[in-house]
Amino acid sequence: MLTYKDRCVLTMFLLLLGTAMLVVSCADTDTEVPAPTIYFSSDGNYEISLTDTLLLSPKITYDRNSTYLWKQNGETVATTLEYEFVPQSLSDYDLSFSVENSNGSDSYDIQISVVDAIDFSSFSNFSIPKTSALYMLPDTLSNFITSQAIFSNVINADTTMWAGFAFSNRTSKSTTLSTSCIGCAYSNTTQSAYMAVSCYSPGAVVAFNRAYTVKSIDLTSDNFAYLVSKFGYISADSTLQIPYPTADDYITLHIVGLDINGNQTGEVTYDLVDCRFDNPAKYVRLTEWTTLSLKTLGDVYGIAFEIESSIADFPPFFCIDNLKLQE
Repeated sequence: MLTYKDRCVLTMFLLLLGTAMLVVSCADTDTEVPAPTIYFSSDGNYEISLTDTLLLSPKITYDRNSTYLWKQNGETVATTLEYEFVPQSLSDYDLSFSVENSNGSDSYDIQISVVDAIDFSSFSNFSIPKTSALYMLPDTLSNFITSQAIFSNVINADTTMWAGFAFSNRTSKSTTLSTSCIGCAYSNTTQSAYMAVSCYSPGAVVAFNRAYTVKSIDLTSDNFAYLVSKFGYISADSTLQIPYPTADDYITLHIVGLDINGNQTGEVTYDLVDCRFDNPAKYVRLTEWTTLSLKTLGDVYGIAFEIESSIADFPPFFCIDNLKLQE
């Protein structure tokens, strides 16, 4: 039989226990469940070909009784968690995915570029690529041909001057100035195939088999031209002497769009070398593959490459890769 004191202690314990349970119950009631959050395995930017499909599979935290919404260029295309994108044309697509439930919502933007990328390893008329280059003369005197384009080659009678394209897969950041560096991409990245370009007059031209918008192209310096831009050049017989660039010197690449009649549609310029600074430490030289947008040229049937230089006899060499076409 409990004494009066025991009953008081028990009553006090039960009161404290009830208060604690009430506090826990209130805390549980007050805790808010977070809103759903979307995660993608990529940064939301994709590039595919016209024959590809792309399965988009977002991951969602706190996904409870949620609804989903996919929009493509502002139009609803699906209300499922996953969405399979099927391209209809060579163009850019803006997609958005959103999730919503009683706790809140989240959204995510996706950009998909559908391109026709020229595969430089698929040329129909080259055999074995050179392991060295003699003043960048190509392996063939004819044009290079792909299913989308013709890459011009113009060589004078004694083969001392040449304007056009040469297949290459050589990469070098050699610091030794030698003609063996001609036709080597100045880069730390090894390319399986790219085109070394010579822009002696009349320049180098790519003619397309129909009208395209050129989404972008990758550029880097030719190893020999890069070293000449730093140290100048004197040939073994001293007949060719090229001073190294100083303040106000520049080597600028001009990329011109061409219509069906060969008329200019627009122009994009890029400085391969820019020494128009008072301080030599600020001189700029292209030292790695860089992507350049050419969409401002509009719909074109071709593009022409030309080099403008403030330095007489500067070697007009550079390298291109990843020429990407859209409609």
